[in-house]
Amino acid sequence: MKMNLQIQTQSLSTHFPLPPFPPKPKFLQAKPTPSFKLCSSLSTVSVPPTKTSHKPFPAEISRTIMELSSIGTLSTLAQDGWPLGVGVRFAVDAEGTPVLCLPQPSPDNRSTLHVQLDQCGLRTPQCTIQGSLTKPADATILRWFDSVWKKRFGESADVDNLYTVDVQRVLQMEDLNEDGVWVTSSDYKNANPDPLRNSAEEIVNEINTNNREDVHRFCNVYVDLDFQNIKLCQIKPGESKWKQSMI
Repeated sequence: MKMNLQIQTQSLSTHFPLPPFPPKPKFLQAKPTPSFKLCSSLSTVSVPPTKTSHKPFPAEISRTIMELSSIGTLSTLAQDGWPLGVGVRFAVDAEGTPVLCLPQPSPDNRSTLHVQLDQCGLRTPQCTIQGSLTKPADATILRWFDSVWKKRFGESADVDNLYTVDVQRVLQMEDLNEDGVWVTSSDYKNANPDPLRNSAEEIVNEINTNNREDVHRFCNVYVDLDFQNIKLCQIKPGESKWKQSMI
């Protein structure tokens, strides 16, 4: 009986061999992160770029120009039929409506208000507002526009000489001698000016004062620019980007 058991055991081991010991696990090596080299064309790994634009809309640029400026050229038709442009001061309300103080307005209420923003660099963004000169009749509205004027210039205006420009459309130009873009009245009023408009100059001055060498290294190493001395200046209103220009 014992021999039979041994034979059966041998027979089972012959037809059904025991599985071998599992091999040692092979650990997968993590693939190295693809590296890239920055060059003057700013090309990186071959990943399809996502097309995102942070460029402000023309209406936003126009609103920012009007917020940062207080002097423009008002053009109207004189009594002899000739267009006449004069320099004026203006303030703007929450919707960008220009408020002017005019002692002798033109009998023709059709007008244009041309405003350009002088800034460092070569570009001069500007906008031209077409509209009708309107004198508010309501005393409450007049007091409101007087507060707008006082906030801009620190003094009260003669309410009898307060006028507004009823904006009908706006021509926005990014620079001199460039084609402009027409902006509707609703787009202009609903647009938001650059939130950094009041602090942009301070930010740039801070970088120019305390981080000039860092900006120098960034331009020379990552963009392969051979600038010896550079400074930052604002590209255009409404755009939180900066450009380099030679000193």
